[in-house]
Amino acid sequence: MDETQLLAFLEAEQSASYHYVSGQLSRDRQQALRDYNRLPYGNEEDGRSQAIASDVFDVVEGMLPDLLEVFVSTDKAVVFDAVGPEDEESASQITDACNYVFYKSNNGFLILYSAIKSALMLKTGAVEWWWDKSRQVDFQSYTTDEMQLAMFMQGNPDAVIVETEELPPDPQAQPEEMGLMPKRLRVKIKTIKERNQVKLAAIPADELHVSARHASILLDDAPYVAHVCERTLSDIMQLGYDVTVDDVKAAADESTTQDRELRQELRGGKFGWWDDQNAHDDAMSYGWLRKEYVLVDFDGDGIAERRRIVRLGKKILENVEVSHVPFAAWSPYLNLHQFVGMCPADLIGDVQRISTDILRQQIDNLALANNQETIVLTDAQGNPKADLDDLLNRRVGGILRESVQGAIRPMQERWQGIEAMPFIEQLANMREARTGYSRFSPGLDGEGVSKTATEVSKVKSEQQKRQKLMGRICAEALVAPMFRGIFKTLSDYCMDKLTFRLNGKPVSYDPQEWRDQYDLTINVGIGNGDDMQQGLMLQQIAGAQMAIMQTPMAGRLVTEANIYEAQAAIAEKAGFKNAGRFWSDPKNLPPPQPPQVPPDPMIIKTQMELQADAQKFQAETQLRMQEIQMQSQAKLQEVQANLELQAANDQRDSERESMKAQLDAQIAAAEQENKRMLADLDASVAKYKADLDSQTKLTIAQMGNQQSMELASMQSQTQASPAIDIGPIQDALAQLMDHASAPVEIIRGPDGRAAGIRKGNVTKSINRGPDGRAQGIM
Repeated sequence: MDETQLLAFLEAEQSASYHYVSGQLSRDRQQALRDYNRLPYGNEEDGRSQAIASDVFDVVEGMLPDLLEVFVSTDKAVVFDAVGPEDEESASQITDACNYVFYKSNNGFLILYSAIKSALMLKTGAVEWWWDKSRQVDFQSYTTDEMQLAMFMQGNPDAVIVETEELPPDPQAQPEEMGLMPKRLRVKIKTIKERNQVKLAAIPADELHVSARHASILLDDAPYVAHVCERTLSDIMQLGYDVTVDDVKAAADESTTQDRELRQELRGGKFGWWDDQNAHDDAMSYGWLRKEYVLVDFDGDGIAERRRIVRLGKKILENVEVSHVPFAAWSPYLNLHQFVGMCPADLIGDVQRISTDILRQQIDNLALANNQETIVLTDAQGNPKADLDDLLNRRVGGILRESVQGAIRPMQERWQGIEAMPFIEQLANMREARTGYSRFSPGLDGEGVSKTATEVSKVKSEQQKRQKLMGRICAEALVAPMFRGIFKTLSDYCMDKLTFRLNGKPVSYDPQEWRDQYDLTINVGIGNGDDMQQGLMLQQIAGAQMAIMQTPMAGRLVTEANIYEAQAAIAEKAGFKNAGRFWSDPKNLPPPQPPQVPPDPMIIKTQMELQADAQKFQAETQLRMQEIQMQSQAKLQEVQANLELQAANDQRDSERESMKAQLDAQIAAAEQENKRMLADLDASVAKYKADLDSQTKLTIAQMGNQQSMELASMQSQTQASPAIDIGPIQDALAQLMDHASAPVEIIRGPDGRAAGIRKGNVTKSINRGPDGRAQGIM
């Protein structure tokens, strides 16, 4: 098959799938969008109520949280179970890697939210996955020098310098070898990198085209599946395709569907007040890119193979053979042997319209009851018997004038809304019976309180069964194929190790080691009952496990891995996604020590005898050690006492030497003071002797003269008066001379310290201060 034949085949499949999507299916989706957004039905009248009921919105938004929680309440939306024991490690790695790709590399929550909500509203929710090799262009500006720029460019071969500006030298920079300042540059660098990762996206229902011949919700064996989407020239070139703006504009005309038109109108697109085509920038020109996965015998071997063909209008950009269809879709209510099923919006669209009519009538009736019409009496010619200006210009507390009594009277209008309440209840029951969504699920209203607990429990049980069935369909048709596709894409395209953090620890897996590991089953987390019921059941299971662990069947029926799984599930149901915060996975722990074989009784007896001998020897050794220790302590105390005595003697000798040195210094000072005092005393004595000698001589002379003058008279009186005795005066002079020439002697006390000074027969004491030092002589 050449390219022309292939293009004709593709256009035929495209036309058939388009008519399948754009027919009644498109009209149903358009009406569902209108009901969800509560758009006017077109039968509204001016002056009457235009309220619109919200049954579709209420049911869709009420069912969405429960369905979404099934998959995103834990950090593992899907678990890969190994069929054989040799696949356990690979299954664990694939589980961690695929959940990481879904939640971390992509926004798994929003992807599932969009796909589930699209199915509840528009019959079909779809997800696409692919290996993203698109080029990402990044611009960065740097201020650097030539050397740093050269090193950066050497380490980043994908970088390209697009702008360069030379700046003044940095005054704080060091000169180069030649004395020149290094050049400062401001550069703008463009980097183009390939993403090389698994990407997922929820695609609009109208962009998924499936062959009309396909009769299953699963797309693995669909003969034709295509994703038809608008892409700009820039988007297509980032995917690595070589196209021109003319190629993009040639693919700008694509037959649209009614629901797509309404969707674009709701977001203000082509059919709103602005046009999303930008005529001033060719890079933003739109074209319809088709990614088609078809079964076709392109190589002519008689067997159709699965091929991926990327087209822009009539230009084929890519044509390769692939292993699987990278799409998964689901419908809330499956139709037998059909791809497209039904959704809650299909089931309650008429209920919403009837509810809207009743709601409008109740509002209109209530408005007339509160604002009654007026009857005016007229004559035979039709002339009113009241003032019409007063009636036409009514105001509160106003005046109405009439010419005949009773010409003006209100027209009685009774509010009949109460009669419609049973019918409204019937519509609510009809809505619940069709969808399985109960108004009592979020809580009990005023009327629901009167229902018995058994009735409410029965309603909730029926609702849970319907929603669990819907969740199972979503798991088998959408989530499981999507994770299987993530695993297949990683093993086919990821040539490098996948490195990420798991429970706070870095891990590295090689997807190429999984290529032959296909013996896997996928376990999607659909439990029984709500989280509280599951938590109680898990508690019972954990209790039973602990009871079995006390029996001989512990190693056969219950293992450490079983207990860990139960406790981890309890933690997840309690709202903690990371069970590793509370429990350690036995797989990450070192292997336990093998159990020891019971020893021989004779060996035990011998060990006991040896142990007794060892204890006896230990006791004797301990006693001997105590004796040695006591002797050592006594010797140590003796040595310590001697050392203390020696230290005390040394201290006393030191103090004695210090005191002796201090006393010698004081004695020396006292001797100097005594010498000074003796010198002063000698001088005083000499002066006293001289003065006394002079006085004596003078007295003797005077006495001689007087004796000679009065000798005669004295001689006559000699017999009557005794002679003068000068002996005592001479003795006093002799004693004074002896004291002056006597030596100085130091008198010491009992402690050996100087206590006084003796000179001749005169003794004087030494006066000491508070510090014991000599201060003077008393």
